[in-house]
Amino acid sequence: MSHKTISDYHSKAIYDYGLADIWPEKVLIESKVIEDKFIESSHELEKFPFITIDGEDAKDFDDAIYCLATNDGFHLKVAIADVSHYVKTESAIDKEASKRTTSVYFPQKVVPMLPENLSNELCSLKPNKRRRVLCVEIDFDKDGIINKYQFKRGIIKSSARLTYSQVEKFYAEKYQGLEGPYVDSLKSSFHLCKKLLAQRQIRGALDFEISEPAIILDKEKKIKSLHQRRRLFSHKLIEELMLAANIVAADFIEKNFDNGIYRVHETPDSIKIDRLSQTLKRRGINWNGNIEDIENLSNFLKKMSSRKDASILNTLVLQSMQRAEYKTKNKGHFGLKFDKYTHFTSPIRRYPDLLVHRMIISILNKEKINAESLEEVLDYCSQKEKDAEFASKQVIQNLLCEYAKNFRNKNFLGFITGVKDFGLFVDIPDLFTSGLLHVNDLPNDFYRYNARNQTLDGKRRGNKFSLGDEIKVYIGDIKELEGKISLYY
Repeated sequence: MSHKTISDYHSKAIYDYGLADIWPEKVLIESKVIEDKFIESSHELEKFPFITIDGEDAKDFDDAIYCLATNDGFHLKVAIADVSHYVKTESAIDKEASKRTTSVYFPQKVVPMLPENLSNELCSLKPNKRRRVLCVEIDFDKDGIINKYQFKRGIIKSSARLTYSQVEKFYAEKYQGLEGPYVDSLKSSFHLCKKLLAQRQIRGALDFEISEPAIILDKEKKIKSLHQRRRLFSHKLIEELMLAANIVAADFIEKNFDNGIYRVHETPDSIKIDRLSQTLKRRGINWNGNIEDIENLSNFLKKMSSRKDASILNTLVLQSMQRAEYKTKNKGHFGLKFDKYTHFTSPIRRYPDLLVHRMIISILNKEKINAESLEEVLDYCSQKEKDAEFASKQVIQNLLCEYAKNFRNKNFLGFITGVKDFGLFVDIPDLFTSGLLHVNDLPNDFYRYNARNQTLDGKRRGNKFSLGDEIKVYIGDIKELEGKISLYY
């Protein structure tokens, strides 16, 4: 077989999931002529030392923050790139963005939703550059509960482009290492974040600690090393502030539109919850399975976090959840435990966020907006989001398969994460991947598949393999382009 490169994996994923990665000529022409002279005099928002906090490799900075501790609590400004100022409805760029609906992030490659002139330049909130924003100002009380909010369009000039690791270091080292007009704002945002995290606990929002690999590639773009991706306080900081902005955006839309745009996460299916309860019982964990009592599930996840098999338990719980989707009717968000929720903070890379911006701006301008076929558009966005996620995971799996070739015929501890009549899907935590152990490669027996209990039961010799079980496996054949690893018992 010919030697495969990361570019081959990108191409296959793009093809397999029908992703658009070539710009139509009209889009390129249109994006080249878009510019902004900023003829307006200084805007009131420009006097605030906003900052962006992103990953080291990020170029599309679509959110900036400013925070002030007040006598009553906190005042937060979340400024989001005003993409709708440049991307007009029915323009060639808008039509292409509505087709792509999301940027796709692969290792070593991004397929953006918007042309780079917009995503990495005009709309990107770069330091010391005037940039147009849709800003939401939120006042919180001392406990981090929202009192009031206000949306406004404006211009900001970010005072710093910080990374998650810089902010984490500043936080861990008791506010050493960063200097600038934004430092007080950053400190205030830490205090607000702690209040919001406390509110998250009170609500009983779910917090999944899933084992995700941080992949280090060598010069040949092969995996050099793998380690568990750490979730930093700085990640939680931005996450919580963006959640607050998304909640008030949902509230603003709900107050003004019969049909809005919501990020809906529905209550899990009772059959899946029953199955989860059975699986946990087999692992010696008694959980009553009352899904309405989300605090019960939230506390369960917290208690499990110290166990060696915490990651696999999180995976099993996650498998029993519904997938979040975009809907025109608000049904709340089960996982986050919010009555209403939407996506407002990433219009450079998500089309629903751009639509939310247009809705908010139409309210501010007291204009009508065409919400025809919104349901179909949102269904399409939900599907494209799924495609983008699976495409990205496929490339990661290709790379992990390549890496796993170094461990052929080696023995690993795994966990059964899927049971089918043809075999077992086994997660191998040490390699951050999974493979298939075919029923023919299990100990000699006549196996019956029990769909309700998710088991393979040996009828002759009494062998039994259940969802969640630990199992020792050997790495066998690997087809890296297909992302398949065969395992042996």
